[in-house]
Amino acid sequence: MVSRLESYFDFAENDFQFFMAAYDNHMVANQMGAIAQGICEKYLKHIITEYSVVNSEQEMQEKNSILRTHSLAKLMKYAKNHLDGFEIDRKPIQMIDGYYFSTRYPGEESIAIDQEDIEDCKTAIESCRECVLRYMKRQPVKSEECLDDLPPKPNEKTIKL
Repeated sequence: MVSRLESYFDFAENDFQFFMAAYDNHMVANQMGAIAQGICEKYLKHIITEYSVVNSEQEMQEKNSILRTHSLAKLMKYAKNHLDGFEIDRKPIQMIDGYYFSTRYPGEESIAIDQEDIEDCKTAIESCRECVLRYMKRQPVKSEECLDDLPPKPNEKTIKL
């Protein structure tokens, strides 16, 4: 079990271990669907946070916006478009996109998870994790910039807090 939770990756690994323990104990529960989507989100958000390079305030705003989404499709598309050499098999992961909401609350969009869905969740998590780990092994961390590090726009005053 991960002892320190400091990054999206640490949280993803912690949740992955929890999901696999529940899976190994033959659990079938709606929360597992939400957790599965959250795990994939955190893996993708980790590589976006750590490996994407931001060169402008607009790019920083786009990156910050994507880090607030729960859409796996949007996260995969952003990663594919902004991370050099990142490849992912989208199909298994798209199968669970939407579980974050549809498995947690009642309503027209809610679903009840069954064993087949749990298998889809496991496949998606393992596929996403594998792609992210493979990418991390090949890439040096690039993301050291923050909005404060960006050069000010012409005629823009720098505000000190």
